Amino acid sequence: MAKSLRSKSKLRFKSIKRGKEFQTAVDERQKRLHEKAKEDLINQKLQEIKNQNNTEGDDIAIDNDDQDQDETKTESSTEVKKVSTSGYRTARHHLYKKNNKKKNHTSFGKK
Repeated sequence: MAKSLRSKSKLRFKSIKRGKEFQTAVDERQKRLHEKAKEDLINQKLQEIKNQNNTEGDDIAIDNDDQDQDETKTESSTEVKKVSTSGYRTARHHLYKKNNKKKNHTSFGKK
């Protein structure tokens, strides 16, 4: 007859393996992930510094370009038709409401 995985002897041996054999693999993996995250953070900080240095001199030129683009947009823009959002939608429960809507709710005394 097979031993259950919940038996004391199986649990004890699993915990021993977890503590000795498998723990080294987990520790090594965590070290690798920590080093990779540290490198990524350093690279990200360097990119931010480079972007800040590049954009300080270009701020004036960017402002002039933005003004030119705004003028061309207003001249060439055409009016867009507005889409109506009122009314029934095409979902099944909305169609059910539409089809079963009662026109006159003033029938108090009738059964």
